[in-house]
Amino acid sequence: MKTAQTKNKPRKIRLPRKSASHKELSDFFDRHDGVDLLEQGIMEMDPDREDLERMLLEYWGQPNTKQLNIRIPPSAKRMIERLAKRKTVEVSTLVRMWIIESMRREASQP
Repeated sequence: MKTAQTKNKPRKIRLPRKSASHKELSDFFDRHDGVDLLEQGIMEMDPDREDLERMLLEYWGQPNTKQLNIRIPPSAKRMIERLAKRKTVEVSTLVRMWIIESMRREASQP
């Protein structure tokens, strides 16, 4: 019979192998909560935010010369295209705006 202590003890999270595919990594992060990863020492918080603020300030003076490719479902791409058309901006501009706003939000969180 299991004791209450055994029931509440979190199961050890098995990390994906180093050569895991993007799909395997995506599945791993879909299945595991960030809090669990923090509690088990797999991830850690970085309290130093000074460099993030500096990087955001540097961003504004730099040209868009680096490319980042991501894979998304076709329906998500169609939705982004419609949203960009509604705002009368290019798709890449809209996504860049979202990324910048997310970076600002993440950099300002404790």
